[in-house]
Amino acid sequence: MSPSSHPLEPLRRTLRVGGIGVAVLIPVAAVVGWLVDGSAGLFGALIGVLVPAAFFGLTAVTALVTLRLSPGTLGAVVLGSWVVKLGALIGVFLLLDQWDGWSRPVFAATFLIGVLSSLALEASMVLRTQQPYVRPTPSTPPSASKS
Repeated sequence: MSPSSHPLEPLRRTLRVGGIGVAVLIPVAAVVGWLVDGSAGLFGALIGVLVPAAFFGLTAVTALVTLRLSPGTLGAVVLGSWVVKLGALIGVFLLLDQWDGWSRPVFAATFLIGVLSSLALEASMVLRTQQPYVRPTPSTPPSASKS
């Protein structure tokens, strides 16, 4: 099996590309946030980039860890991870609501950019992956079974 056809390679590539994207987006968002609203804009931009990046990373890591599980177990793990991430997101928003040192508009803009970028990356990687949905079993030719 060549490295490009390994089942984990698309997920690894997604993590690599996503990490590079976050590394590029953080300084750009920080500078733009600072220019828009000073230190509050800086914090809003950083939080807006890091929250979707963390969720994207957790999704990819969950997929890597559960790749070889049965479909039922995989479904339970994915559903459980979604519930945990939703709870974590609500918790983050509740904590942020108590603090006035961040810009909500800058956060909203960078959060939206981060989420849309993550979705675009995941969709792109899924569309480029050439993994079969099923693994065909070899069949014997009809003439060989009559002998």
